[in-house]
Amino acid sequence: MTRIRFGTRKTPGHGVKIAAAGVAALMGLAYPAANSLAADAKNPESITIGTILPLTGATAQNGENSLRGIQLAVEEINAAGGIKSMGGAKLTLTVADATSNPAKAASAAINFLSKDDKPLAMVGAYASGLTETIARVTERAGIPLLSTSFADTLTQQGYKFFFQLPAAASKMGTAQFRYAAEVSKANGHSLEKVAIVYANNAYGASQAESLKKQAEASGTQVVLFEGYSPEITDANPIVAKIKASGADSTFSIAYVTDGVLLMRALKSSGSTLPMFGGTGGYVTPDFLKVLGPSVNGVFSVTTSNPDGYGAIGEAYQKKFGQFMPQEAHDNAAAVYVIAQALEEHPTTDPAALAQTIHKGKFTRGAAGSMPGGVVEFNEAGVNIHAAPLMVQWQDSKLVGVWPKDLVKGKPEWPAAK
Repeated sequence: MTRIRFGTRKTPGHGVKIAAAGVAALMGLAYPAANSLAADAKNPESITIGTILPLTGATAQNGENSLRGIQLAVEEINAAGGIKSMGGAKLTLTVADATSNPAKAASAAINFLSKDDKPLAMVGAYASGLTETIARVTERAGIPLLSTSFADTLTQQGYKFFFQLPAAASKMGTAQFRYAAEVSKANGHSLEKVAIVYANNAYGASQAESLKKQAEASGTQVVLFEGYSPEITDANPIVAKIKASGADSTFSIAYVTDGVLLMRALKSSGSTLPMFGGTGGYVTPDFLKVLGPSVNGVFSVTTSNPDGYGAIGEAYQKKFGQFMPQEAHDNAAAVYVIAQALEEHPTTDPAALAQTIHKGKFTRGAAGSMPGGVVEFNEAGVNIHAAPLMVQWQDSKLVGVWPKDLVKGKPEWPAAK
């Protein structure tokens, strides 16, 4: 069998081809059936994986982190011999910029699927609002989309080609409060009045609502429940509301930029309230890079254990000079799921690949360092082993601290230093 070529299409700034986002393509593009996308040729020249990520705009840094994880996984798989069951086939990655804009994300997806070199599968798009629009396009086209987005609604549409690797936002929000309460209690404290502030979009709102419900069900008073635009440039008004609320702790769901603004404003105000973040910006290298040692003591719920990334975490550190963030790891896991599925059931048919992903148990590479050591999807595309955990910044490093059976570290108190 002819080997499938390896390659990334070079473009300054990202090292991969950036597909143009043709808004006009949104109007009336007719998709062929999945079977006609199969490229039944016995010796295809490439196996294309597509990814659409926010590489510019408010969530650009998270998108860039995600892309690094995807690229690293592709490189590792190809360096190890590619897809051996397909004659050593190499993966080729094509990338489009969603620009942190849902409409442009949809048009970028349409652009991908209107070309001759269609992806066999896609990974993306970090932010739930972007993923919601892309998923409609990929579902129509019959292309598997593996995502690290949290929104519960993504797996409630009856999609057959959508797969969500991390725990859904409702579980993240529930765990964000429950773990915080357990950590506080273990250190002789209780959460009686809490302030919840969140990026008001599909990700932030759904997680915040679950967080609020869990807090109220536990008998804790939610003295502030405040949404804001993820593109804010000044967090001081939010901090003023937090301080006026009389809260004894703060819960936040934020991306990098807004999370940094919030932390800076809290520190400037003299606040010493414990902070419990909700993944997003709170578990990224940029959070540390901008804020420095002031991050120490901050907790955050997250989707995978940074202490357990193993070889791929070490490779990321070596390649990029910083620890592997959650979004990089979980997107790399998505690539490994695709690769293992192809290894076990070779195909160039997206529909056949989707069936394999629905039925399989995936443990190779980064998929094996997701919670439980395995990725396995139910009919709705939910990873049944996905479980949140809590980390804390300690000595400028992210340490898994809760629950005890999933992590190696221990929480430090007081949380604010």
